Amino acid sequence: MRQNLKAYKQVNVNSSLLESNPHQIILMMFDGMLQGIAVAKGAIERKDLELKSQSLTKAINILEALRQSLDFDNQPEISKNFDVMYSYCIDRLADISISLDVDAFSEVVDMLKPLRDAWFAMPESGKQEGLSLLAEKNKLAEGA
Repeated sequence: MRQNLKAYKQVNVNSSLLESNPHQIILMMFDGMLQGIAVAKGAIERKDLELKSQSLTKAINILEALRQSLDFDNQPEISKNFDVMYSYCIDRLADISISLDVDAFSEVVDMLKPLRDAWFAMPESGKQEGLSLLAEKNKLAEGA
């Protein structure tokens, strides 16, 4: 039964990704990363080290994907700042995985949750502007 639920969730995530624009995908990544941290915290409290490892790996992989998506060519200063923050959070999560200090999660969440909330609260005009810039960048890349 649990496998069926996991398969259903995976199909649901895949369907959501296919229907999403880049803004929605990044929001989903933030949500998945924060969910992974929350699950890892609960797993540590219950001494479920396997689930802790899986959940922290998920959160770290998402943070690494966010790092890889930074646009250093067009936004070098902003990208550098986010790169430093994401790297720091990855290091902190790795430290927490070893120390099992659940209180340390709040530092990481306090850094990342405002970013998630900003993505969520972004006005439609900002989303459209970003999509237009992305389309323009893709057009230039195709012409090169």
